[in-house]
Amino acid sequence: MRVILAEKPDMGLNIATAIGISKRDKGYITLKSGDIVTWAIGHLIQQKQPDTYPGYEEWTIENLPFVPEPIQMEEDPAKKDQLKVVKSLLQKSDSCVIATDPEREGEHIARTILEYVGYRGQLKRLWINDLTPETILQGFQNLKDASEYDNLAAAAKVRAAADYWMGITATRFFTVLAQTVLHESAVLSVGRVQTPTLRLVYDREQEIENFVPKPFYTVSADFKADQDTYRGQWFKEDPIEGKTYRLDSLEAAKAIQEKVKGHEGKIISYRSKEARRQAPSLLDGAALQTAARKLLGFDIQKSTKLLQSVYDKHYCSYPRTKSQHLSDNAADQLADNLNKLRLDSKYANLFPETIVSLKGNKRFVNNEKAAEHHAIVPTGRNPEKYIMDEKLKLSPDEEKLYKLILQHTLAAFHPEGMDQETEVVTTAAGELFYSKGVFTLKSGWRTIALTSSKEEESESESTPEKAVSKMKIPALQEGQKVETTGVDQLVGSTSKPRRLHDTDLVNMMQYAGNSIDQDEVDNEVFQQLKEKGIGTPATRVETIQKLIQEQFIRVDKSLIYLTDKGRHFMSMVYDHPLASIELTGEFEKKLQLVASGEIRPEDLQEEFKVFTYDILSLQGGLTQKMLAMKKDKPLFDTRVTLGECPSCGKTIIEGKKGFGCSGWKEGCTFTIWKTFRNAKITTKQATDLLAGKEILLKNILPSAEGKKPYDLLLKLNGDKLESRFPTVDDKSIGSCPLCQKPVISYGTYYACTGRQDGCPVSISQEFRKVKLPERAVKALLAGKEVLLKDLAKANGEGTYSIYIFLKDGKISSRFPETEDLSLGSCPRCQKSVLETKWNYSCSNRAGGCTFKLQKEFLGVEVKAAQIKKLLKRGYTDKLTGLKGGKNGTFDTSLGYDAENNRYSFVKTKS
Repeated sequence: MRVILAEKPDMGLNIATAIGISKRDKGYITLKSGDIVTWAIGHLIQQKQPDTYPGYEEWTIENLPFVPEPIQMEEDPAKKDQLKVVKSLLQKSDSCVIATDPEREGEHIARTILEYVGYRGQLKRLWINDLTPETILQGFQNLKDASEYDNLAAAAKVRAAADYWMGITATRFFTVLAQTVLHESAVLSVGRVQTPTLRLVYDREQEIENFVPKPFYTVSADFKADQDTYRGQWFKEDPIEGKTYRLDSLEAAKAIQEKVKGHEGKIISYRSKEARRQAPSLLDGAALQTAARKLLGFDIQKSTKLLQSVYDKHYCSYPRTKSQHLSDNAADQLADNLNKLRLDSKYANLFPETIVSLKGNKRFVNNEKAAEHHAIVPTGRNPEKYIMDEKLKLSPDEEKLYKLILQHTLAAFHPEGMDQETEVVTTAAGELFYSKGVFTLKSGWRTIALTSSKEEESESESTPEKAVSKMKIPALQEGQKVETTGVDQLVGSTSKPRRLHDTDLVNMMQYAGNSIDQDEVDNEVFQQLKEKGIGTPATRVETIQKLIQEQFIRVDKSLIYLTDKGRHFMSMVYDHPLASIELTGEFEKKLQLVASGEIRPEDLQEEFKVFTYDILSLQGGLTQKMLAMKKDKPLFDTRVTLGECPSCGKTIIEGKKGFGCSGWKEGCTFTIWKTFRNAKITTKQATDLLAGKEILLKNILPSAEGKKPYDLLLKLNGDKLESRFPTVDDKSIGSCPLCQKPVISYGTYYACTGRQDGCPVSISQEFRKVKLPERAVKALLAGKEVLLKDLAKANGEGTYSIYIFLKDGKISSRFPETEDLSLGSCPRCQKSVLETKWNYSCSNRAGGCTFKLQKEFLGVEVKAAQIKKLLKRGYTDKLTGLKGGKNGTFDTSLGYDAENNRYSFVKTKS
């Protein structure tokens, strides 16, 4: 009997389905061939917790370092039933195929299980990049001998031991030190990849905090040649910096303005050429996460989860890849898959007329760069065929991600784009002005790319010299005289470095070599960091999640912020080797050498052990650092104080089971328990209680059977918690529009309490399949209109929006009118300005009004609230981070240039 060991149940099912299922049992599947497919559920075997080792129950400096040999392994208690199945099957078999994920950690999962159960039979290896039936069958026809991957397994085992020793030793060391020196109880988690990643965040935070804005000035001129006009940006040639477009003083800008004004200009350079626009590279895991954030608004956790699901349903190739290339074989397979998809895909309009293999195109196909896993591309499975299958149909968000992958892949099969680029250098009064225009000759792949227009706009506006690239440049000749019709100078201010998005941090981990000085490290290490980065595609998101979990960082709308705990911790360990990106690169390089058989795993493991011992050598220096950093507030304890203890006056902090007094060591027993009569008390509610407010607990489950849930109001009276049942006035959300009595909730609807007296007012909590929140009903009762957006049309095609309001105590509705959606009056024709998907434009476009402003300008989103201010008072608030040349970004308010129908810069007031 041959056992096929997959990594997860869905992978096992995919393999079994491709080969042919005979019978399903709990934990395994028997195949028609007689083979058995079984699976792990991730890690069935884990390293024992350190406190299970004799002498390591307590966290003390004296029992460190923690370097047990051998490392003791144990079953994961939550997965013991599946391990029992796997063990029983392996004991009966004489041959096993390792079919876990084709990567270092996938190899480690399988080898750990096989070693734990004492398997001694023949071993083969299935190494495939996706889970389509064709790929699976082809993989089984080309099984490798498992011994070919022994070195990879050894590298994984060394990596696991190193992270175990170093992580536990360092975490206990720093935590105990903080407890001893600062008397703080926070856990200071340390990791070989985790801590250098935190350093990347810390460095960016320091750049932001230490940034000092500097003003700069630019000068632009309008030129007229015959009847045509164009605009130029002042610049000067610098022998070191190259072209410089900025001036350091207002006086210098005004001097150039006065010097050039009214002077005749002359064309000294005119170049026009055709420029090829190649399709973007194929997607790796990090690039897909970035695209999903920018285009779909998905944060990194969401995109990672969705991508894994799309892969598990085998609509795309392996997701945790670091390659943006295909192998020759994969290129041929992709062409076949796309030709098959095109036959009945609902995205048929995205496909080119013909699809042939990309093999031979080095931009997309390279056998060496494809590595173990090639770029993320669609498989041959069409989601449309499985829309009635609950297990295989794509959710709406999965569908969006799948379409993104498909569009990005298909772009490579469309013709290249072609643009006409025109560059002009004009001189006037001895000063130079640069102009650039781009005209699309052939859209090529850009006709189907989801991001082409937005990306091109952002790219074209990223620097001052490119800011004029959208304008049409007339046909000119070198030596031609032109008229200078206007000169203006603008002021801006450099902006602080951009805050990291979560996907930016993943990219920094992937290309960690860009964060270090090449001259300060070994060239091989630099190349390792540049090509491999720190962490792996499979673990980078987990590392960021760990930093969030340990409260070193927080993420808000995909933006990363360093917490006080993270700042203080990194200040303390910044110079420690564990925080070194270079050292992490050195370790990864050596792990690669083990995987390639160039060094012995025993030698590297011994090196890791020595490093673990060395962690303790800085105890004296770190103690002094902590004492120097010590402040009135805790450095590392992140427990939030909720208020003042009504019993003794000390602060109240949150614990696992309740909100208690920080003076418990002195004998204070005051506590607000998190559970009250089967109801949960939230942190916000506990804070309100301590502030003297009354809180409402809803739907408390009664202790006696057969009784209905009830509501209860709680309030602190001194240090005692008192309760009462809500009255009608407590429950009221507003007054009845007919009889003025209170309106309260009755579960699925709101109704007037005067209904027993005949009042008919009743408002359902759902309107046209949209749930009405309580605040909306309150607004209706107050006589206001409520806008409901994106209601589904009855035919399922599209959405609509309506306003609802109360009329004679019942809900009525109306469709929005232009005035309802207006952001303000058009500065050209005084009609309403409306928001569209990509811009803000006049509602009178059909009448000939051309007013239109883009939603994104110089890399910054201009929100509707700012457009309202611009239309009302003539300018926006100061916008930060506008891209402005090679020296960085700047901050300024935006106005409207009516003559050229575009944004203008408004001088900021000091």
